[in-house]
Amino acid sequence: MTLTIMRIALVILSYVFAYLFVARPFGNLYTSFFPESISSSFVPSAIGAWIVGLPLAIIFLITFLIHASGKKQAWWWTIIPLLPAVLFELALDILHLYIPIALGLIAWGLGIMANKILHKLVPGFMAKIG
Repeated sequence: MTLTIMRIALVILSYVFAYLFVARPFGNLYTSFFPESISSSFVPSAIGAWIVGLPLAIIFLITFLIHASGKKQAWWWTIIPLLPAVLFELALDILHLYIPIALGLIAWGLGIMANKILHKLVPGFMAKIG
């Protein structure tokens, strides 16, 4: 039960942190690679970068935090909360779909590494939650 509560909290915190803090840097990085993605829009470039970076930040944070917390049903806890972000990314820019896929794979790899490191550093805590 504690793993379920912790993962619900991780999903909520991922959405909050992506919305408040992380979307803008991800959007700025994305627009540095693809400046044409927001150049013809009717919104200012700062807001456009935030809009483009929001699904990328959500994909990265949820994938990283869920896989860092444990392996038990990690894919269900990753796929279900990512559905809104993936659908928004499909509607936003389908031509660059490989960017969120690559970002998710990077977050997955980092999450697995963080999980292994945490199992070595704090085995009691990781055994309790996983």
